[in-house]
This record gives sequence, structure tokens and C-alpha cells, in this order.
Amino acid sequence: MTEKRFLSFVLMEGVLLMMLGIAMLLLPKLTTITFGLLLCLSFVIYGGYKAINAFLTRNYSRHFVLNMFIGLLLFAIGVVLFAAPVFSLMLITSIIGVYFLIESISSTAFAVQNKKTLYFWWADLLVGILQFLLGLIILIALPSTALWVVGILVGINFLIAGMVMISMYISTKYIYS
Repeated sequence: MTEKRFLSFVLMEGVLLMMLGIAMLLLPKLTTITFGLLLCLSFVIYGGYKAINAFLTRNYSRHFVLNMFIGLLLFAIGVVLFAAPVFSLMLITSIIGVYFLIESISSTAFAVQNKKTLYFWWADLLVGILQFLLGLIILIALPSTALWVVGILVGINFLIAGMVMISMYISTKYIYS
């Protein structure tokens, strides 16, 4: 593959990611519900596979009971979450909120610890404060945030990733032209 062809794939991926990101930001509830349903379906499929695989390989595995238990547990979790999709969305959103709270502690500690080393240490402190506030908002506003948080966050991620891919294309296309 030539460099020009590779760069055209980078550009196409960037444009696709940006379009998907914009669509997800325009339809955050649909994105979140779809994500929740796909997660439930993944649990059901993988749990079923793991249980069947444990049964079929029981003569060759020392951990047959454990593998069977894990497979059936994952399958059951998937079925329960599929039956109660709002609960799965609340669970996912809660995990995201707790993640932001824990990450805020890490960012703040890093900023304070490296205050004398880093010139813009206060920027990381600001990020830590914003992460804490975001995590707090997500957790306090549950259950209403469960319908849009995942869609917004994934949409922003796709949009930024697409912008980065397009920026990489623009910055390197002049080297290979």
C-alpha cells in the first residue's frame, strides 16, 4: 500500500468518525439505548458461548465448574439487563460517574505532586476539578442522566477522534505529495 493510499484511508476514517460523532450527538438517547441493548446482547452471547464451551471441553479443563458458572452468570446478567434496559443504562451511567470521580482524584493528585516540575500544572488541576464536577453531576442527576450520558460521551469521543484523523491527514499529505 502506498503512502497516498494509506492517507486516503486515514481521511475516510476521520470523516466517517466525525459523521458518526455528530449523529450520536444529535441522537444521544438513541445512541445510549442502542449501546445498552448491544451490551446486554454481548453478555448473553458471550455467556452462552462460555457455558457451551465449558461443557464441551469439560474433559480437558481443570476449571470446568468455574467456567460453567462464569458463563451462566454472564448469560443471566445479560438476560436480566435485557429485561430491564433502564437498569442497565443506570448501571453503565453510574460506572461512568464513579470513573470520573476516581479519575478526578488521580488528575488532582498528579497536578499537586508535580507542581514544581510542570509549568502548566494548574491545567491538570482544572481538569481534575471539571472531572469531579462531571462525575458528581452524572451521579446526582440519575436516573435522568442515564438516557443521554453514554450517547454524548461516545459522540464527543468519535467527533474528536475524527478531527484528529483529519488533522493527521492534512498535516502529512504535504509530505507525500
